[in-house]
Amino acid sequence: MGHEVHVFTANRYDGKTAPPSEVIEGINVHRLQLSIDWSYRLKVWKGLDKALTSGAFDVIHAYDYAQPHSRVAMRAGKKAKVATVLTVFDVHSMIPRTWYKQAPMNMMERWLGSDTLKGADRILVRAPSLVPRLLELGADERRIMVTPSGIRDESLGDFDGAKFKKKHGIEGSPLILYLGRLNPLKGPQHLLEAAPTLLQRFPDAAFVFVGPDQSGYAETLEAQAARLGVASHAYFTGPIYDFEEKMQAYASCQLFVLPTGFEGTSQSIFEAMSQERPVVATKVGGIPFQVTDGVEGFLVEYGDVRALAARVTEVLANPTLAAEMGKNGRERVQAHRYSVLAPNLVKIYQEVRDGGPSA
Repeated sequence: MGHEVHVFTANRYDGKTAPPSEVIEGINVHRLQLSIDWSYRLKVWKGLDKALTSGAFDVIHAYDYAQPHSRVAMRAGKKAKVATVLTVFDVHSMIPRTWYKQAPMNMMERWLGSDTLKGADRILVRAPSLVPRLLELGADERRIMVTPSGIRDESLGDFDGAKFKKKHGIEGSPLILYLGRLNPLKGPQHLLEAAPTLLQRFPDAAFVFVGPDQSGYAETLEAQAARLGVASHAYFTGPIYDFEEKMQAYASCQLFVLPTGFEGTSQSIFEAMSQERPVVATKVGGIPFQVTDGVEGFLVEYGDVRALAARVTEVLANPTLAAEMGKNGRERVQAHRYSVLAPNLVKIYQEVRDGGPSA
């Protein structure tokens, strides 16, 4: 769109080191060394404050409120008298975790999150359901705007689902797709628990799980499928990062299922909608902001396997309903294309740079 964009990030991830700087598709990427790299969330980028305060930037935009780099970015903006924007994808204390994981996250949220939220000139939140907790942490309601996530315009194109099935040796119909991290919080185990019931009604059904393995959970899911007697109907493709192949996966399915325990908003749901696929998901986080129960799909309680199986059955047994939900989803997702969202973001940048009105 003709704007000059600089991205700051770390130079090392997953044991790999990248060049300190390069230009990618017109974006200036700067990679900083990590002076602290203790965990996924506790990383400190060396020289970030100096890099941000020495640049002639109009706006500094940071992502995730409970991260050291976001706090540095908000403070750098104040020091350099540059407008600051903060995006909140999800609220960490709202995510169900075991106590020994929740306790340090609550500390991070209180220690880093509150200060970062108070320092932002504008806070962009993915869904209205996240706002109350941010207010409790000290965010200024006048500075909060709900700005949903989006998808590439090309997601609404035509994709060859048969090619995806052939590549991964997937047989059976209907094809029920899960796309997301293989992590117990995301709930793929609940879809597997529902599989025996669904196979009674749809004996040739295929359950396809696309996503990266986390902490060996893929092996746990495969063992669960074997224990339930559905291993021959369950397919685990691993992660798919190629855009074309990922969209082929959506095109191959009759139904998209996301039984997650928490989600700010789900890009996968929007991508499934772009291919006119009905959705069955959980009524958690920002998902009700994406899916109206009974319109683009159905919403169920997290962990309610019986309800999950019943709603999946209802969609698959009624092709007319499935087609109507798919059409509704495709219409809804039109407003979430990047070509629509990007000009709105630029307008926010211009307003906050010029000292315009808060939300």
